Amino acid sequence: MTNASSDVAGPRPRDSLGCSVEKLDEDRTIDGGNMTFHRKRSARAPAGRVSTPATGRGYLIGVSASGGHRRRIIREHHSTVHDFEENSIYVRTFSDDYRADLNGSFDFMLLEVSHSALERITDGADIKGVTELNSVAGHADPVLGGMLGALFATVDGQAGRSALFVDQLSAAIGIHLVRQYGNGRGRAAGKGRRLSMRSQSLLKDLAQSRLAGDLTVEELAGICQLSQATFLRAFRETLGKTPHQWLSQQRIEKAIHLLEFTQAPLREIATLCGFSDQSHFTRAFVQAMGATPGVWRRHRQS
Repeated sequence: MTNASSDVAGPRPRDSLGCSVEKLDEDRTIDGGNMTFHRKRSARAPAGRVSTPATGRGYLIGVSASGGHRRRIIREHHSTVHDFEENSIYVRTFSDDYRADLNGSFDFMLLEVSHSALERITDGADIKGVTELNSVAGHADPVLGGMLGALFATVDGQAGRSALFVDQLSAAIGIHLVRQYGNGRGRAAGKGRRLSMRSQSLLKDLAQSRLAGDLTVEELAGICQLSQATFLRAFRETLGKTPHQWLSQQRIEKAIHLLEFTQAPLREIATLCGFSDQSHFTRAFVQAMGATPGVWRRHRQS
C-alpha cells in the first residue's frame, strides 16, 4: 500500500547531486568563484538511491560534518560499504555513473569543481601536471573539514560572509585539494618569503580605495606578482593575518579617522568603510576597540 501511494505521488524531487531534497534540515549554497559549496543536513539520509549519470561537470568532494553516516557505493560488478565519521571525505568524478545507497544521518559539506576551474586552481597552487583529482572514499581529512566548517559557520546567528573571506578560504581549499588529491607533483613550499614594503604599500592603497568593494585573492596576489599560494603564505608570514582579517583592520582604521575628525553620522561611516550596515559596523568596532563607535567618539571628542 505504501508503494502504491508513492507511485501515485510520483518520483521524489532531487537536486543536481542526485539526492532527494525532501525534509532536509539545512540546504545552503555558497558561490566560491572556482568552486560551488553546499551544506546539506538531515537527521536521516535522503530517501532512495542517489544516482547521477556521467557528465563532464568535473568533481564532487564531500566531507562529513559528523559521524553516523554509511553508504554503499554500487559499481558495475561489485559494491563497497563506507562508514563516514566526522571529517571523513570522498572525492568522485562526475565523468562516471554514480549510484549509492545512503543510511543513517546525513550531514555533509560538499564542493563542486569543474575541469577548467581545477586548471586555474592548479596554476594558483604552484602545482605542475595536475590533470585530475584521485577518487577516494572514507579517508579522514580534518584540515579540509576545518576550512569548510569555517566557511559555513555562523557569527552572531548570521551566516553571511564577506566576499574576501569566502575567496581566501576558496583559494586555500583549492590549494589543499590539488596538493592532497591531485595527480601532479607540487613544488617545494617556499620558506621565509615575505611581502616587500612596496607590495604592502600597493595593497594598502588598493584596500583604502575599495573598502566598500570586493577584493579577491587573485587580484591581491597579482599586484604582488605572486601566485595565490605563495601570496597567502607570504601575507600571513609578513602581516600575521589573513587577507580578510587585514581588510577588516583597514576598515576599522578608516572608521577611527572619520569618527575622530568628522561629524559624519555612524550610518554614513559604516557605508564609507565597507560595512554591510550600522549594526555590522558596531559589532566589528566593539570587537576591535572594546567600545561602541558612539561611545568611542564621545570619549575622544570630550
